[in-house]
Amino acid sequence: MVLVGALGALAALGIWQAHDAARARTADQMLGTVRAMALLADQEFARAEALLQGVAADPRVAAGDLQAFLQAAARLDRALDGLVMAMAEAPGRQHANTLRGVLAEPTPMPGGLDAVFETRSTVISNLYRGSVSGQPVVAIAVPVPPAEGRAPRWAIGLTLNRARLAAALMRPHLPAGAVGVVLDREGRIAARTARDAELVGTPATEELMRAIGDRQAGIVERIVNLDGVASVVAFARAPLSGYVVGLALPEAVFARERNAMLARLGYGVLPLALAALLVASLLGLRLRAALAALSDPRPGAPRIREVEELAQALRAADAARAASEAALRERTAWLEATQQAAALGTWDLALPAMQVSWSEAMWRLYGLDPARDGPASVAMFRSRVLPEDLPAVDAAWTEAERSGLYQAEFRIRRPDGAIRWMRSQGRLRRDAAGQPARLLGANIDVTERRRLEAEREALLAEKDLLLRETHHRVKNSLQLVLGLLLLQARGAEPETAERLKEAAGRIVSIAAVHRRLYESGAGAAQDAAQHLALLVEELGRSVGSGPREVALRAEPGLLLEPERLAALGLLVTELVTNALKHGAGRVTVSLALAEEEAVLAVADEGPGFPLGFDPAVSTGLGMRVAGAMARQLRGLLAVRPGPGGAAEARFPRA
Repeated sequence: MVLVGALGALAALGIWQAHDAARARTADQMLGTVRAMALLADQEFARAEALLQGVAADPRVAAGDLQAFLQAAARLDRALDGLVMAMAEAPGRQHANTLRGVLAEPTPMPGGLDAVFETRSTVISNLYRGSVSGQPVVAIAVPVPPAEGRAPRWAIGLTLNRARLAAALMRPHLPAGAVGVVLDREGRIAARTARDAELVGTPATEELMRAIGDRQAGIVERIVNLDGVASVVAFARAPLSGYVVGLALPEAVFARERNAMLARLGYGVLPLALAALLVASLLGLRLRAALAALSDPRPGAPRIREVEELAQALRAADAARAASEAALRERTAWLEATQQAAALGTWDLALPAMQVSWSEAMWRLYGLDPARDGPASVAMFRSRVLPEDLPAVDAAWTEAERSGLYQAEFRIRRPDGAIRWMRSQGRLRRDAAGQPARLLGANIDVTERRRLEAEREALLAEKDLLLRETHHRVKNSLQLVLGLLLLQARGAEPETAERLKEAAGRIVSIAAVHRRLYESGAGAAQDAAQHLALLVEELGRSVGSGPREVALRAEPGLLLEPERLAALGLLVTELVTNALKHGAGRVTVSLALAEEEAVLAVADEGPGFPLGFDPAVSTGLGMRVAGAMARQLRGLLAVRPGPGGAAEARFPRA
């Protein structure tokens, strides 16, 4: 009886130990799964970032052209799939979006995306309630590249489809009863595989957030989730967005197998105990009879012939142990299936021995066979990296020793000769003495993303070439038109010659704007003072001022976009031409800057404008053109009558 009890206790202990080992392996598999899910969630943000950067690369968008932005977004209609893209100006005023077009009144950027102007880099929002849909949404914003040395003035944002985040959670194979979740940086649910619509925006439990803290990844035991189910939770923080991806598996899943094995053991031990009691009784009787027979002095008396075998009690314990070992093999495919779905592989580098271990998915990424090419080693890894990319790998290792984070992008050559781009990320673990102990990480194939980036760069280079050719042809055409006008003016009647010179002056202004833009890059804002200096010089040389001097006094610091710069040039051309035609003495062009407005004035030393002269009702072509250009600058044209009078235009600086 004691022997049967001891065997039952040993079998129960074996089942419990096997259960603990299976629980630890399952937790490791869950941790690998959530790391892959975190990378899949970040792929959605990376996809949105690539779309935004493609639109931001358009020079017209960089110059603040809202219509160009809407046209570029319209070309991405299929890729946007109903998502809203918006364009905003510092410090955070939204001017246009793909839902409403150009807004009549600017609106604030939502979700804290205005931080993009301070960080000058990509910003991903936390979950917030959209102003249009009223539904919880997540958004991303990128700055439009400014001129070198300047702060970004424009930014482009995009709302993300939460359904795609939820779908990213479902791509890896999840066990029955498991629940995946994405939490924003404030701990609110952004996507969930179960009850998503009901719980989105709900904060995770305080107990879970305290357990996660600022850790990058880990396991939390025995947490009651929002479904009221006690669970084991694995979590990992996505490197790009900072969001936390979690996977909860009910405690009942772990306990179910253990309890079933213990029940089977109990059902087997109880009959054995009863059988052992019966056998012990029979053995006692037989032993008594045998002792009596042994004490019988008569010749030929029977002796003990057999002892009941107790081995049957051991068979039940062996069967129970075999059942527990079979149950431990049920979830061994989790990690490999997840890595294969995400096109990534994991690796582990033990320090300082430099011993490397690769997952099966890692071998597939590199096109290698562990049976043929193994075992994994640092030397084998470096032999596959292209020599020109090895410095980047070494620099990433140096940075990992300093900060604890390993990040690198490099190319490898597979055995079939194919070149693939890899992005490698890892985290350094240190021992109790602070020395590096292990470097754990993952590699993901980013070849397709690199190919798309290269295609975009090639298209931009081709566009720049076409722009340069167009600028050259426009410049030559304007010079030809200017020469023809001046040539025809020489032999024309005085009145006709005067008209032709006025037209030539307008061509000069347009040519000056074009040349300045061509020399400094299309779409860039220009300093108005520098532009006016060039324009006044060319007006005197092309239109001709005779003995009269045209002077310029312009304060630097007024930056104007191409459209407003062209309007300013035509305004000055008309007013200078008018002063040379109707005035006398020196002509002075001045540009003064106040805090919020600029004042352009053109004066001469003649009799000036008559009393009651109103440029708004003037019938002269030049004054009508000047008034139109002043309105294009969002300003008004006025005159000061009397001797030494001047035409003056006031317009806002911004």
